[in-house]
Amino acid sequence: MNSHIRDLLVRAEEEMIFVGPDHPSYDLLAGLVASVRDVWQEGYDHGRRGGAPDNPYRG
Repeated sequence: MNSHIRDLLVRAEEEMIFVGPDHPSYDLLAGLVASVRDVWQEGYDHGRRGGAPDNPYRG
């Protein structure tokens, strides 16, 4: 995983610890962290299976 993305995820997880599960933004932050990891893993697995290098998320 790109080190910049990894650093951002670590910072987000630290913020989740700081705000705690009672904070109104906790679920949003947790969902974003999980989504980034899932999408990155999906792209990584696609490449390992020999998929096209095209990025379907580019506009």
